[in-house]
Amino acid sequence: MNRMRVATWLVAAFLVAACGSSGGGGGGTNSYSGKTIKLGAVLSITGAGGVYGPQSRDGAMLAVKQINASGGVNGAKIELTVEDDASDKAQSAQKAQTLIQSNQVMAVLGPTLSNSAVAVHPLAESLKTPILAVSTTGIHIVPDCKFPETTACKYVFRDSLGEETAIPDNIKAYADDSHPKTGVLLVAQDDKFSSDGGKIVQATVGTYNIQLLKTIPFSKNDADLSPYVTQAVQLKPDVIFITSLGGIPAKIMSGARNQGWQGQFLGGNGFNTATVSKQA
Repeated sequence: MNRMRVATWLVAAFLVAACGSSGGGGGGTNSYSGKTIKLGAVLSITGAGGVYGPQSRDGAMLAVKQINASGGVNGAKIELTVEDDASDKAQSAQKAQTLIQSNQVMAVLGPTLSNSAVAVHPLAESLKTPILAVSTTGIHIVPDCKFPETTACKYVFRDSLGEETAIPDNIKAYADDSHPKTGVLLVAQDDKFSSDGGKIVQATVGTYNIQLLKTIPFSKNDADLSPYVTQAVQLKPDVIFITSLGGIPAKIMSGARNQGWQGQFLGGNGFNTATVSKQA
């Protein structure tokens, strides 16, 4: 089967399964009955991305189960191999390369983190293997996966809402509703996802007349975030912007609340997990 044709079928089939349709992915034909479509997934089951990866894994496995139960893709069954990259960029690239070159998968899902995508997506593009970004929402995922090169990537797709859309939309909705005057930005300066999100916040707040009182940088490896939270709270902003992922947003939110701050928190897709909400 042609790789790009398989990618098109799979994106459609996964979306159908996600919508709960009972219709088969084969469009009424069984021309590939008895065959197997080997897919791979590189996800962060452990590490910083462990609050997101297991949900992607479970969703993908459920989709595979539903698609196969309803006839597969043109009669062919899907076999999905999931690899944990431990939220590490180097491991992510190595796992993807093994899936593509050794396991001979037709397409790949992932990785979980945008920080890993900068290594994995150009690799998949160079090996002409379709890859679907299921949760990588940072800048330069599609179509310019090889940034700063400007040539559009042909094999990289994304089904998740990018930060360049999510963050401005969140700010607009909040500004329209609450009319905030001031804000503070907390950003992990050594994390590409957080840094990119911070740049989006900085470029957006002025549109809605929000004065950014201060940008407070920290390291994603800092065990104690309370000094940075204290700096933010003491400025008494209407809103605190958080562009980090993993357990960091919850630490900042709970820390600010413990110091008596009652304002609003805004972020992007880093908030997009029940785990973060529960921890906060």
